[in-house]
Amino acid sequence: MSYGTHREVGNTAYREAQYSHAIKAAGQGFLIGVSAALGAGYFLQKRYVHIQKLTTTMKSFIVGSAGMGVGVIFADKAGISFDQAHYSDKAAHAQRRERSEYEKKWDSLSSFDKALTWTKDNKFGVVIGSWVASMGASWLYIQSQPLSFSQKLVQARVWAQGLTVASLIGIAALTTIPSAGDTLLSKSHSADDQSWRKIIQEQADATAHKHAMASMSEAKAKASELAAEVKDKAVEKVKGTTN
Repeated sequence: MSYGTHREVGNTAYREAQYSHAIKAAGQGFLIGVSAALGAGYFLQKRYVHIQKLTTTMKSFIVGSAGMGVGVIFADKAGISFDQAHYSDKAAHAQRRERSEYEKKWDSLSSFDKALTWTKDNKFGVVIGSWVASMGASWLYIQSQPLSFSQKLVQARVWAQGLTVASLIGIAALTTIPSAGDTLLSKSHSADDQSWRKIIQEQADATAHKHAMASMSEAKAKASELAAEVKDKAVEKVKGTTN
């Protein structure tokens, strides 16, 4: 499978494999997005008359856009993860080791702690998502009210702002609740993270070991040369004595 304009950049086989991996993930994301959009559309169409009045073209566009959006996100993340999985330097090995330790600690958390930790780690995304959802929900509700378009828009914005403030207060309250996942967040977000020191120390140890092995090899070579020289002198001395 061709990698388009990037097929000549770097290793061709590697780019082909990365592209295929991204395309596969994009297909999975597209199916997930379309399925979610169809499910949401079915529910909304049963509940709201103005959704039923949308044309088939508009409905198809909305469903297709949802599928393509999720597909693009999946493809992007898959391409990045493919690159990261194939890094081979010491920093990459250290990063994968740290990630493995993080995943082990994450798997040991309860479902409640996982949900709470995820919410704390993605609090800004949760707030933005709640604003978008509240804006859409309030607009759907106000659509049924006998108001002009401008009045509906103002009412939807007011409701969305109120719900967003409520979500901000809720997020602020959630962040104060202690959980077992707080150690993971503090390590990943702390400015005092010393993981880079481990990488530097490992590189220094590897360099020192390499130099030590080189010194030992050099010493052995010199010792062998010296032993050979002493042996030759001893042989010459014995020959001279014999003569």
